[in-house]
Amino acid sequence: MVGIKNKKMYTKLDQEIINILCCPLCKGSLEMVGDKFFCKDCANQYPLHDVQQEKEKEGVFDFRIYRPDYCITAGFAKWFDVQSDYEEGYFERDIKPDNLEEYQREINFVKEIYDKEFDIKGRVLDVGGGEGKLRHFIKKNEVSLYISVDPIINGFENFRLRKNLLKAYPRLAEPCNFLSCYSEHLPFKANIFDCVHMKSVLDHFQDPYIAIKEVYRVLKPKGILIISSTTYGGKSFSKIEDRDIFWRRLISDAVYKFRIYGFKSLIEAIIKKLFNKKGWATTHIINWRYEDLIDLLRKTNFSIQKEYWQKPPFDMIVWIEAKKLT
Repeated sequence: MVGIKNKKMYTKLDQEIINILCCPLCKGSLEMVGDKFFCKDCANQYPLHDVQQEKEKEGVFDFRIYRPDYCITAGFAKWFDVQSDYEEGYFERDIKPDNLEEYQREINFVKEIYDKEFDIKGRVLDVGGGEGKLRHFIKKNEVSLYISVDPIINGFENFRLRKNLLKAYPRLAEPCNFLSCYSEHLPFKANIFDCVHMKSVLDHFQDPYIAIKEVYRVLKPKGILIISSTTYGGKSFSKIEDRDIFWRRLISDAVYKFRIYGFKSLIEAIIKKLFNKKGWATTHIINWRYEDLIDLLRKTNFSIQKEYWQKPPFDMIVWIEAKKLT
């Protein structure tokens, strides 16, 4: 087997990736049985999922954990509902418009950070990386292996029709090592990656503690975690100390809408909010305080190497480089 690559498609799974896979649930050994991976220890199966590409289909492996309905706790059910809302909004917000100017703003928003602040090298795991936009900012000759994982399994659907996306991010036309999973259950063996990248995803996790412990497990000794998140406190201009979640969410979402979609989108969102109390619904599970984020990294055995706060008016967003301690 030389890996799994979809002819003329946008996803693949190189043999090098297959060699480092394990069961996301029990971490047992996998074997390929037909069009699915089978765990020899717990008997879980991880099938190939069809993703539509106009009149064709390509396959993405589904390593998400599925539970019977009667085993789902109230907390997990709530998270799943919020995650489902986020995924629906993702396709409406990010895929259908296919706006070149928005993509260019998105690139300019982080370009300097990747060019000057953080050095991403070696084997790279992009958690919540979607279509693999990080590839636009990293150097091919410095990254020996790249894989994106995301619970949104249909992110590459009808990808070739997103002409402005492919124009803004030319490397997205190259097949991307991709599989679908949850951050709390990464399907990789221990001590594999040199760098794990997590941009703007920590506030979507069902269990951030387990997710960061999984990152620790798959990182090599002294491996690097690069994480970014909207926070409250620290150097942020947002010093909210009360527990009024509505206002925290309003500020976070307002900044997001403005920085990605511009002033017009922000005004439209405000008008919607005035006429509909649910108009500013959020898909964030946790609204992070800076102190809690730092504490989480320390309690999961990471050492903070560097902090970078984005420039005003977006200085509630902190980027952190943390090293795995052994």
